[in-house]
Amino acid sequence: YRISGRLLAPSKLRIEPERIPQAAVTLLIRESPTDDEVLIIRRAERAGDPWSGHLALPGGRAEAGDDDLLATAARETFEEVGVDLLGPSVTREKFIGQLPALVPVSPGVPRIEITPLVAVAPPEPQIRLNPEVGEAWWVSINELHHNGRSSEYRLCQSGQVLKWPAYNSPGGPIWGITERILTNFIALLG
Repeated sequence: YRISGRLLAPSKLRIEPERIPQAAVTLLIRESPTDDEVLIIRRAERAGDPWSGHLALPGGRAEAGDDDLLATAARETFEEVGVDLLGPSVTREKFIGQLPALVPVSPGVPRIEITPLVAVAPPEPQIRLNPEVGEAWWVSINELHHNGRSSEYRLCQSGQVLKWPAYNSPGGPIWGITERILTNFIALLG
C-alpha cells in the first residue's frame, strides 16, 4: 500500500491487562484504482454499552486467548464484519502498520487504551455483520482527506452542549476516538 512506509511497523502489541484495559481496532482499507476506501461501522444500539450506536472501526477488547493486539484486531474484525485477515490464505502481512495508541476522552466512556492497526482488505471483501454491528459502509479516503473535519458532533449532557470535530460520512458524523484515529491516518497522506 502506498503509505506503508509512513506507518509505524506493528510493535508494542503485548497485552498488558495489569497496566490498563486494552483494545485494538482495524482501519481496514479497500484498494481501488481510483479511490481507496476505509470501512466504517455503526455499533448496534445496546443498553449499558457506552459505545452504543457510535460510528467506529471494527475492533474490541483484548481477550485472554489473544496472542497480542494484532490478533485482537484480526479476531474482532472477523467477528464483527466477517473479513478474515489471518486465515489460511492470509498472513499478518495484511497488517501494514499501526497508528499511535489512544485513550478516549469522551465523558461516560471507560478507561481503555485503543491501538489502531492498519490492514488492507482482501480483494472484493464480503462483509457479514454480527449482532454487535448495526451497519457498515465504505468511505472514500480522498473525500476524508480533502473535506477534512467539516462537521461536528453535538451531545447535550447535564444541560451543557458538548461539541467534537467530525468527518462527514453517509452514516452521520464520525467523531470521538474514531475521528482522532482517522485524523492521525490522514496526516500521513500529506
